[in-house]
Amino acid sequence: MKKQFFLILGFVFITSVAFGGGIVTNSNQSAYWVRTLVRDAAIGPDAVYFNPAGLTKLEDGFHFSLNSQTIFQNKDVTNSYMFLNPHPKKYDGEVKAPVFPGFYATWKKSKIAVSFGFNPIGGGGGADFKKGLPSFEMPISNLVPMIQGSMAPLDAALTTGYTFNPNFSNITGYSADIYFKGTSIFFGYQLGVTYQINDMVSAYIGGRLVTAHNTYTGHIKDVQIQAAPTTPPAPLYDVPAGSYKPGDYLRAVSGAAGIPAGNVAVLVGTAGILDAMTGDMEVDVEEDGTGFAPILGVNISPNEKLNIGLKYEFKTKLDLTTTVHDDKSAGMFIQDSTVHSDMPAMFSVGVEYKILPKFTASVGFHYYFDKNANYGKTLDATHEQVSNDKVIDKNYYEIGLGLEYGITEKFFVSAGYLLAKTGVTKDYQSDLSYSLTSNTVGFGFGYKISDKVMVNLGSCYSIYNEEDKTQVDASTGQSYTDTYFKDTLILGLGLDFRF
Repeated sequence: MKKQFFLILGFVFITSVAFGGGIVTNSNQSAYWVRTLVRDAAIGPDAVYFNPAGLTKLEDGFHFSLNSQTIFQNKDVTNSYMFLNPHPKKYDGEVKAPVFPGFYATWKKSKIAVSFGFNPIGGGGGADFKKGLPSFEMPISNLVPMIQGSMAPLDAALTTGYTFNPNFSNITGYSADIYFKGTSIFFGYQLGVTYQINDMVSAYIGGRLVTAHNTYTGHIKDVQIQAAPTTPPAPLYDVPAGSYKPGDYLRAVSGAAGIPAGNVAVLVGTAGILDAMTGDMEVDVEEDGTGFAPILGVNISPNEKLNIGLKYEFKTKLDLTTTVHDDKSAGMFIQDSTVHSDMPAMFSVGVEYKILPKFTASVGFHYYFDKNANYGKTLDATHEQVSNDKVIDKNYYEIGLGLEYGITEKFFVSAGYLLAKTGVTKDYQSDLSYSLTSNTVGFGFGYKISDKVMVNLGSCYSIYNEEDKTQVDASTGQSYTDTYFKDTLILGLGLDFRF
């Protein structure tokens, strides 16, 4: 049971707290993006991330973009396993990122622009599972049929001698104190140079240093079963109805009068095994690592109305080192061991077109090379790490459309739509790590306080397609279905300025 519980926690937790992008990559990197959902051909201070090759189109001087987002995500898993109480049972997970920062700075002079960006390129929040998840609770719920089945023959054997059924197998339920919290943050530090080749074409070369930090804290405590044996008419045993630690219950039954010595030995031996399986355990673990990815970009401006931005980010290879605090590993995490958690290569292309002087349309396409990255993903059956081609059928991609209209010279309204299509297989999905296709709508406002200062305010909402996965529990042979669902709300505020 301990192995089933904590091995699940140790891999790919970043997928639980990534927002607005690929499986592990965040693309919601500015408030301007929140209100349009497409910035891939943008010319502005936040182009440091979205379209760095277009930065030479900025005016000479220093340009800055300060952004903060507040993110709320619900992660619901409904499980139909017959031994859960109740069943089906819905598990609600809350992911929050109160502050999701983004900072971009550019110095532009003539044909050269030097830029720096800082943002949470992956993760960026914490997930709190106050009531656990199916993977945590199912092994505990299996105690009920397991003890019922093992005690039923003893009931049958004792009934004749007792002249009544002791009902030692009448296990009516279970309980446990289960808690888990995980956080994940991958900070990106991007530095690069853009050069204007001619009036139409400019190019960018740069790179991003990524520092990754995951934490896992949690426990399983006070695992108990509820038993209701028959109250004997004579003092044959003292096993009142109530809650017991599983091992204590078997030891109590072993003291009943008339139980053969062989059965007593089996009960006491099994009680020791249950003590080891259901004893209190805690985890307090961190994982840290550093990686680097080169970035290339090209911007093409055929005319004043049309702008095209292209960007390719290479894969960031990340091997995270495990640190166990106060020996709280639950026997599953190993001090100084390595966990793979790559960020995939990504290609983006954007087109921005001025339909009217005050009306601009943008389209964007992002393609994530998930199959070539090592996410440290595991299979449910073995909990062993497998390569992505075992669990990913197609690479993840996004297609977006954004519209912006200038109501006045200073006030702008915008809206956008983004389709994100995942390519994972059923084997990829689990209650702690699943990827779903989503549809996102965004809207917001921009206001120019002056020619050098602009405020962006936006909101977007993502709803994910519900997906089912049917499996068979190895311990009981019973089938069950997990139903996965997510939705995400993002509120963004940004300040762009230059001097």
